[in-house]
Amino acid sequence: MKSNHGNIQEILPCTVERGSPVIRIIICDDDEIFLEKLRKAIGSVLQGMNVIAKIHTYSRMEDIGQPILASCDIAFLDIDFGHTRYNGLDIARKLREERKDAIIIFVTNFIEYAPEGYEVQAFRYVLKLDVESKLKDYLQQAITQLQCVCETLKIKVNGEIIDIPLKSILYIESQLRQILIHVQRDSSGKAIKKYSCYAALAEMEKQLEPQGFLRIQKSYLVNMAHLQRFQCREAMLDNGTILPVSEKNYTELKQKYLYWKGFR
Repeated sequence: MKSNHGNIQEILPCTVERGSPVIRIIICDDDEIFLEKLRKAIGSVLQGMNVIAKIHTYSRMEDIGQPILASCDIAFLDIDFGHTRYNGLDIARKLREERKDAIIIFVTNFIEYAPEGYEVQAFRYVLKLDVESKLKDYLQQAITQLQCVCETLKIKVNGEIIDIPLKSILYIESQLRQILIHVQRDSSGKAIKKYSCYAALAEMEKQLEPQGFLRIQKSYLVNMAHLQRFQCREAMLDNGTILPVSEKNYTELKQKYLYWKGFR
């Protein structure tokens, strides 16, 4: 199979480039005491990591304007905002419209809200009672992901090296001896480009598993950042694509996915 760039002759190792040195963080919670406590805790963790950040806090969702959302890298959102007009999920939806790659961490009193976060591809969930014990790990993971937003899969096409951003890869498919790399071309994920090459999916799995890819079935390696629903027989990606899941290995696969999502 040929792509628009010709035949892929070689897959090269992933490379990492660092993102912006200043991290922009917003924290939203109607409990002003907890809001200040979380701000100080985040600041302390970032100081220990030598990370420069601008932290904005909001006790009213209505005060968060479009410019703030458009520049946000990490958002700590309380899902349940009492009896106000908006809740954390509403802000998360607006944030996704502005920044598809922003990291959303829901901070809540109720873990049962967690499934709602699939819609906005939440990065982590943390109970307010667990903030002290889990914040450092979750924030470090979020910073690491931010710093690797330029991580790419390098491929060589007719002697020319092309970089495919890992975040744009939906999934990788094996067809006999051929590998198909399904890449989204716009923010909706509806427009998909396919690259093809001759390679072993097992080698791709070894290379990409540390970057958040999961082999859900013998023929499919999925970017977990695009997983919207994960069940025993099928997985649905955020662009609507449905792929089969190994029933035999489902329990182990689900544990890996939940671990990656931060449920430990």
